Amino acid sequence: MSEHEGGASPRDSLRDAEETAQSGESAGSADSAAAAQARERAARIAAQRAAADAAIAAVAGGKQALSAMTSAAAAAAKSASEVESKRKAEREALATEEAAEAAGEAGEVEAGQEEATVAEVSEVADVSEVEPDVDEHESAVPTYAPTRAPEPEIQPDYPAPASPERPPARTARIAPPPPAPTRLLGPAEPLDESIARWLAAEGAPQSFTDVLRAEFGEGAEAGDRLTENPWLILELPGVRPTAADNLARHLLDFESPEQLRADPRRGRALVSALLQRAARLGHTASPADAVSRDLAEFGVPDPAGAIADAVEIGAALVFADRIALAAEAEKAQPADDAAQSEAAEFEAVDTADDDDPETMLTSPYTLLALDNWAFLEQSAAEAVQRLLATATPTDKETADGADRLTPAAGDAAEAERVDRVTQAAAECGVTLVTGATVELPGLVAAAFPDAVLATPSPAGLRALAAAGFAAVDLRALSEHTERFEEATVVVVADAQLVPLELGVDLLELLPDDAHLVLCGDPGSLPATGPGRLLRDLLEIDDPEFGGALPRVELKRRPTGPLTSLVDAVRYGGLPPMDLLGDGQTNEVKIIPVRDPDETRLRTVQLVADSIPRALGFTGDQVQAIALREKGPASAEDLNAALKERLNPGPGVCAGFDAGDRVVVREGGRLQELGLLGGETGTVVAADGAGLRVRFDPPHGDESTADESDGDSVPAAMEPVAIDASLARALRHAWVLTLREAQGGRWPAVVAVFDGGSAAALTRSAVIGAFACAGSHLSVVHGAGSALAEAVEQRPQVPCRTRLAQALRN
Repeated sequence: MSEHEGGASPRDSLRDAEETAQSGESAGSADSAAAAQARERAARIAAQRAAADAAIAAVAGGKQALSAMTSAAAAAAKSASEVESKRKAEREALATEEAAEAAGEAGEVEAGQEEATVAEVSEVADVSEVEPDVDEHESAVPTYAPTRAPEPEIQPDYPAPASPERPPARTARIAPPPPAPTRLLGPAEPLDESIARWLAAEGAPQSFTDVLRAEFGEGAEAGDRLTENPWLILELPGVRPTAADNLARHLLDFESPEQLRADPRRGRALVSALLQRAARLGHTASPADAVSRDLAEFGVPDPAGAIADAVEIGAALVFADRIALAAEAEKAQPADDAAQSEAAEFEAVDTADDDDPETMLTSPYTLLALDNWAFLEQSAAEAVQRLLATATPTDKETADGADRLTPAAGDAAEAERVDRVTQAAAECGVTLVTGATVELPGLVAAAFPDAVLATPSPAGLRALAAAGFAAVDLRALSEHTERFEEATVVVVADAQLVPLELGVDLLELLPDDAHLVLCGDPGSLPATGPGRLLRDLLEIDDPEFGGALPRVELKRRPTGPLTSLVDAVRYGGLPPMDLLGDGQTNEVKIIPVRDPDETRLRTVQLVADSIPRALGFTGDQVQAIALREKGPASAEDLNAALKERLNPGPGVCAGFDAGDRVVVREGGRLQELGLLGGETGTVVAADGAGLRVRFDPPHGDESTADESDGDSVPAAMEPVAIDASLARALRHAWVLTLREAQGGRWPAVVAVFDGGSAAALTRSAVIGAFACAGSHLSVVHGAGSALAEAVEQRPQVPCRTRLAQALRN
């Protein structure tokens, strides 16, 4: 390993120079010490990366490797603790020396100059947080840019009291967090005075204070922990870097903004915060060069040193991006030399990186990841490999049983598609299916004895129930573990909506000889959260892996304007208007609107009058879909207008009356009643004490006997009592959000694309809205040219993951 001057950070170099000057050592000795420190850091980083790769690879060895990995992690944690203790001692010694020097210096940094510099740091953070810029072009290797990509939900800031020192708009940095975790506490102890002042200055809501207490403890305990490292506050949801910096100034004495920025605890915490923010945007890994640039924008003077510190204490894992290296090699070399070029390029870069940790930790060929997502993706890869290796051919249902549920009479093409999928599923441990109809997963499951049919989508559950199939809500996996542990065949509908964590739980739960069929639409809206399980599995096409994963691609010819529209959008374009409005059908109608008021008026008219009158659909057969939940022309806004038209009333309980359509909000407050987010129903009774709601099938999978006539009544038809204190967990449902509608199917759909949501449009979002329509689609179009631009130029929000690499390895 050769010596490189760039191996040491500017902070370490400065410390070496000061020690040399104080001790009177020669320049040659200083160079030797700096070189030794560079070699030591290079060795630590190279060893950490090797240990991380080894630990990740060990997961593929099965359960025995897990215990070894745990031991290695414990040893790494102990080593990290020792390194941190050593660093702390060095910092204390350096601080003592700096204080002694500062005592003899004349003059101090003026307060006004300090505030101006701090405002400059805040400005950098503000721009990165509130001015998202969506890249309009998809690249072969998506670029991670958490400071540019829009977050799914923009969290509002709470204004702080007016202050002559800082404007209220700039001191508000804490967004409302989710409900505090359940924890039985005694009488609350008063928080540290400095922390209390900081909470007041930031305008933090009480719910955030509760989360802070639950995470850091009561009173003096929270004060001690945050005084030791104020930037730990970044681990809480909704806290932004400027707010953490303000807390550090309340708790610690910094002589200048530069000293605050250079604090190594700040750099480490920002690395973790950037990776966590990337995870909220769907990324499970981030290029090191992008993280380094973001750290520089936040004022970190030594980004490579901050990343190195985060890696050393285990706050981030580091990996080589072999896919990016292969892509570069293919550009530079002919196809027949690609394999050799990739190996040579990787070896050259990897060797150079080992000698120069600063280069490695800021390289575009290096990926940084949080350990939980890295191990989840490796676990998914191991489980997929296990199912592929252990599956044995299984028998399909007998002919009599298979005839129980078949495609419509005369649909020979659909019967052939079902047969193709069942043949592949019977042979392979994992089968990927694209282009399936709503009914096809149910038909495939019906072809196997005791097969389990599941979906993660509440709207998908309703669609399968309407088609005559009983499915399990995959989100309630823990309640059905025995069924999955004993299953021979598991068919998952709406597989693109399976989150990575839930998918790993399912894969690890299945026995060795199980057959898993994932039916989904990779072009539609993906699951929330980090990772893209179905998409990554579909992208595997590597000779070293053994080729692509088993898959069945089902294609259909367009049968009318509606299917032609969805097909055109899927391939990145919008068909001519004369094709959609041929005058012979009413399948597609485009209604241009100019502003939220007109959007509201036309949506109410379509849902309440035009579509039922012209096409003969009943109210529950018409579903409106909006891109966002709040704001002008949003789901809440349109629902208020539709309630006034369809079911006016005083809103006797939390704004609801008997006859209202409702949906369960995401968040889990009604889980104790067996209700998950996205379930819909109708209020059958309402008063000041609460509501009684009859939820739509398939809520509840048991049956109860009606003793009066002996008939069996589905439990789903029994109203559920919801106390007034929990009624806020519901929302009106004449209009669903795009996320709530995923997996659903209605005869008529009104898709609302308002101008306020234009920036969030992508091709996958448009497909997700259009594909919900069975016979008729009305598009209330107020997004202008943004709709065509999204379809043509923004297939989906770019997302960087490692599952494909984990499977290749």
